[in-house]
Amino acid sequence: MSTSSKRERGTAALEFVGAFPFLLLAGMIALQFGLVGWATVSTNDAARAAARAASLGRNPTTAAKEALPGNLEPMSVTGSKVSGGYSYTVEVKTPSVLPMLDFGSVRRTVDMPANP
Repeated sequence: MSTSSKRERGTAALEFVGAFPFLLLAGMIALQFGLVGWATVSTNDAARAAARAASLGRNPTTAAKEALPGNLEPMSVTGSKVSGGYSYTVEVKTPSVLPMLDFGSVRRTVDMPANP
């Protein structure tokens, strides 16, 4: 193996080591966006389940908890009967790639017509 090919391999390894932290950061940012999206969709599903449960005379808080996947837990489930149906809001803490970072919470409200 020639000296120039050894240098090229060494240069490629050095470039990879230099670029790796940026690739890792980009991956973590993409994963965090995915977690926020997942939490948003799940929170909306939980709010819909709570409003539907209320319209059927069932416990909306239990329905919201059961609709949330994984380790998501509702911070609050609030709602009431409004003209023509029910309106429920569910709030969930946004999961984080790094536990020491706080990305706040996601809150979604769903209106459900009353069950005739």
